[in-house]
Amino acid sequence: MKINTLLLFIIGLATTSCLKDKNFPDNPVLKAIDLDYKEIGGLQEDDSLIINLRFQDGNGDLGFDATDEKFTTAPFNEFDYYSYNPSTQVVTKFSLDNLRSDIERDLELVRNMIKVSDNDLPGLDTLPPYTFPYTCDNWQEVKLGANGTVLIEDTVYYTRNLRYNNIYVDFFVENNSGEFEEFFWEYSRAPQCNIAYHGRFPIINDPDNEAPVEGSIRYSIPNKGWRLTFGDKKFKIKVRILDRAGNISNTIESDTGNLDDFLIN
Repeated sequence: MKINTLLLFIIGLATTSCLKDKNFPDNPVLKAIDLDYKEIGGLQEDDSLIINLRFQDGNGDLGFDATDEKFTTAPFNEFDYYSYNPSTQVVTKFSLDNLRSDIERDLELVRNMIKVSDNDLPGLDTLPPYTFPYTCDNWQEVKLGANGTVLIEDTVYYTRNLRYNNIYVDFFVENNSGEFEEFFWEYSRAPQCNIAYHGRFPIINDPDNEAPVEGSIRYSIPNKGWRLTFGDKKFKIKVRILDRAGNISNTIESDTGNLDDFLIN
């Protein structure tokens, strides 16, 4: 199943400053998190959950330019695919944008992409089943060709590349026992696949003049269904970010509350 994960959230940077004398680690560090809930109501406009983050980074290599093709190709490609060589029984992970139609080895990778029907091959018996929710995350229908020839038309195995997004937001909702369970937006409309609320924030420092930086990221998630989904239940979120080198920050956890606890005018 083809999933569109190009998320267009409202993202802003505020009070960002370059501090050449600061000795921050090169891995991004999240220092604080606050939540705001902006409710507009009605069916025409979205309400918004707003995540406010304070961060530090030793070289400032944070953010993507969404208009620059290099931030949608490897190593920032959205999906990784897998090819199985029946002779050597070797599995190779690859990105489609790295392949060339004039190289036979690349064409062979596409011809041998791992398919739903390959789970009886040696070493592939641990593939996830072709059932929900794995049809959202691991199986995709493709039709790929080169030089006027169809190389493969089938349902193939894939995984999501962690470096495609640079901010990851995980939700946890209180159940009837008072425990917090992770809430997966992408599976909330079973058997239909939905989107998760991970995404991208823009470039902070000039990539040619990177320096230690600290500041704020304001990440706003629009949705008409916040009340319908959470009602008066308590929830919290956990957030982590990545820099362009693929370094992952610490995970920071918000306060716990319901929508009214975070409500702003």
